[in-house]
Amino acid sequence: MQGQTLAGRYHIIKHLGGGGFGQTYLAEDKRRSGNLRCVVKQLKPQFTDPQTLSIARRLFKTETDTLHQLGTHPQIPELLDHFEENQEFYLVQELIEGIDLSKKITPGQQLSESEVMAILQEI
Repeated sequence: MQGQTLAGRYHIIKHLGGGGFGQTYLAEDKRRSGNLRCVVKQLKPQFTDPQTLSIARRLFKTETDTLHQLGTHPQIPELLDHFEENQEFYLVQELIEGIDLSKKITPGQQLSESEVMAILQEI
């Protein structure tokens, strides 16, 4: 996917992660001033029969409606765009710079209550 352009505007820079429901990519919006960086979430239905795609479209619309209702909040990436391409669904969200939580927490290391509270307040 790296190097591809989606919806004629979102140039994929690199893969950020993924799981069972889809993949997440860092992208540049070629239609915005300064090629604004954003996050593109690719949601892939496991089956592409008409009934499953219809259900996936309905669920995708519910998700985008909910994200629009949330509007802008400092702890929630803003929904910038959404689209369907080649029977796959995409959410484009604001990129929020930060560090991976796994860099703050070491497996097996116990944190104090104040450290946990500080991390949770940031989240």
